[in-house]
Amino acid sequence: MQATTTPMYVQHWRADAAALQKKGPVILIHGGSHTGTGWTTTPDGRPGWAFLFTQAGWDVYVVDWPGVGRSGVHPRNVEDSPVELVDTLQALLKRVGPAALVGHSIGGALAFKLAEREPELVRALAAMAPASTESVRAGSVPAPMGVPTSTPREGAQDRFASSHRFPKEAFDNYFSSLVAYGPKVRNAAVGLTGELRVDPGRREIWGRRVPVLFVAAELDKTVPPDRVEETAKALGVPVLFLERDWKLPGHGHMFVIERETEKIAARVEAWLSQTPTK
Repeated sequence: MQATTTPMYVQHWRADAAALQKKGPVILIHGGSHTGTGWTTTPDGRPGWAFLFTQAGWDVYVVDWPGVGRSGVHPRNVEDSPVELVDTLQALLKRVGPAALVGHSIGGALAFKLAEREPELVRALAAMAPASTESVRAGSVPAPMGVPTSTPREGAQDRFASSHRFPKEAFDNYFSSLVAYGPKVRNAAVGLTGELRVDPGRREIWGRRVPVLFVAAELDKTVPPDRVEETAKALGVPVLFLERDWKLPGHGHMFVIERETEKIAARVEAWLSQTPTK
């Protein structure tokens, strides 16, 4: 797919032939510093959400943002903003939709902006610890323009891998999978610019035209509970916390790859399956 100056890699996982019901397409959108491989396998080698969703009857589309991972690293992508990323995701959605969206971290924020543009093509949206962009995150310093943003080892250990459920024995494997991405996307994700903020004029979409499942983790150091609540308030939708509401304790920001992520994926998939097709 291509809407930015460079293409976007899309991996298509077809619904398992043995699935009891074919449920249609779902697009999985990764977050910053990561790629779509976070949806295909975990750092310690377990099958990822893409595999679990295909088993349940979904046609799964896993993307790598333009300029990262399997899309290829191109110097000009350092100028990409969230607008260009949503443009490219919109091109994919128009090709395969109506579809369900599952976004993690910045991928969740991108999914919200995509649904604002194309609510009739979004069957439902499952936001996993979406980036909180409604105000500037305390202590945030603008990333320098023209230089890709990367996560240092210490930052990854603290923000991504410090929860009880993270497979710490596989941290080196996990850290080797992290990538740099555009500074404009990073700055928007911490609220320094407005490209990822909820459009107050489109609030009627959420929970009405587009069903929303908003899932967060109590031990998340990247999008902590107070930031989560801010985004949920802007959207007008409730938040489900993993320990409080689903009795799944010990999870942090990367709960989509942590131990027992299979239980979370099963609940998200069950919720998506109950949403009506368009």
